[in-house]
Amino acid sequence: MDFNVRPIARQCSVSGKAFQPGQTCWSVLIEKDGLIVRTDISAEEWTGPPANAIGHWCSKYNGSVEPERTLMDTESLYDYFLQLSDSPNSLEKQYRYVVALLLMRKKRLVLDEVIELDDQQMMRLSGSGGEGPFDVIEEELSAAEVGRLQQQLFQSPGSAAA
Repeated sequence: MDFNVRPIARQCSVSGKAFQPGQTCWSVLIEKDGLIVRTDISAEEWTGPPANAIGHWCSKYNGSVEPERTLMDTESLYDYFLQLSDSPNSLEKQYRYVVALLLMRKKRLVLDEVIELDDQQMMRLSGSGGEGPFDVIEEELSAAEVGRLQQQLFQSPGSAAA
């Protein structure tokens, strides 16, 4: 599965020292409080990935400033929605619900009906290109929770849905 993560930080998360252009650093993804978090560590401070790492990689800091927001096109968002369709992870089910709402706003998904299945309300959706149907559980999320999920998915600097 692909993750939308922020670009490289400008400084080492261990030492706090600013990265210099061309400097080697290590990036690590971990799950913390239900969120995927990226940390960047200079080669000098690197002691290996933590036991709970989802993944890690080595790269070079190029010194360029990434734009604050990069738009994620509708088809990329739709592809992400499809990737989340078989996930048993409750957090990813919440992401799928939020992505479905965004795709309905973008008119890429259309609400056909609301159904009840196994005592859960679900949105039955179809794609604007005839795809589907897709059943998405209506998650009971507050507006703040939806906003937090949108920010985690698409506004962690580097990718955003607008």
